[in-house]
Amino acid sequence: MKLANIPRITFNRAHLFSVCIFVSLLLSFSVLLHAQQPQLNLADIVIALRSKKVTLAERNTLLTAAVKQRGVTFTLSADIEKELAATGADKTLLDAIRQKSSLVKTTATPPPVPVASPTPAPTPAPPDYSFFQKRADTNLGKGEFTLALADYNKAVELKPDAAIAFLNRGKTHYNLKSFDKAVADFDKSIELDPKGSLAFLNRGISQERLGNSKKAIADYQKAVALDAGNENAKANLKRLQDEEAKIAAKSLPPAPVPVPEPVKPPESINLGNLTITNATRMVTPVYSPVAQRSNIEGRVTVDVELDEKGNVVSAKAASGNGLLRASAEDAARKSKFKPALYNNAPIKATGSITYNFSLKPR
Repeated sequence: MKLANIPRITFNRAHLFSVCIFVSLLLSFSVLLHAQQPQLNLADIVIALRSKKVTLAERNTLLTAAVKQRGVTFTLSADIEKELAATGADKTLLDAIRQKSSLVKTTATPPPVPVASPTPAPTPAPPDYSFFQKRADTNLGKGEFTLALADYNKAVELKPDAAIAFLNRGKTHYNLKSFDKAVADFDKSIELDPKGSLAFLNRGISQERLGNSKKAIADYQKAVALDAGNENAKANLKRLQDEEAKIAAKSLPPAPVPVPEPVKPPESINLGNLTITNATRMVTPVYSPVAQRSNIEGRVTVDVELDEKGNVVSAKAASGNGLLRASAEDAARKSKFKPALYNNAPIKATGSITYNFSLKPR
């Protein structure tokens, strides 16, 4: 009877050398385990799974035994299980980790090492009013108004009689557009220092922003009275006074337009010397026989009065020989003239007619 042939397992030198190294490492781990029993962490398992010294099946077998013997330092969550499976952990290894992860050991906290107490540093003196005031002024100059306000609050708390602190805090409130609070701080600054021209100036500016023009004018006037060189107060005062004057002028009712009294027409007008151009009928005087026989010649001027229709209502000789006057007056009374006009309306008139008497043949 022949014995069954037992298959020979052959190893090449490289494979045998790798197995020997891996087994040596496990033996070292085993010795260490019996000495200190350290638990495996997640990195230990992942590094061992990725090792190429032995096959994956052998790695899983060796790691399973190590986990069961030494335990693990972590809890097997779903994410860790997924990562281990992707790295090559089989079900047996995962089950061993799951079982041991519920028994995770905690490392005892070593007692604290006593440390020599350091030499205590000297306690610095607390910040005083000057510190907060100076830092607030710096922040105000840089436009850091919120930081400045916090420091001014502390400054006035430490020194409630500092007029300059209230003045500068008022400026800070103004820049933060808290105009009511600004006015309150300027009030306090003026109360502490009634001769502070700048406090009146700044309060006037704040009153303007609140729409209180009259109060602003009063503050500007006080600022100028305290300091004649306060040019800002002067300029603001003039501007507001000019604006007030314009508003007052607009609010006044318009001045009544004078209605001219109707001009009373005169009773008559003087037309001066009347000629044929003024007349609608000019009568030539008759030379009286007595005057002809007496060889009397010359001019006769007759003053006449005309009614609204241009009729001669009166004729009186003003100059000339007496023997010629009667004929001149008679001729004047028989004449008629165009109506005199005043503002395009007929009016009575006066005038004069000159007659020239001559015996020379024409």
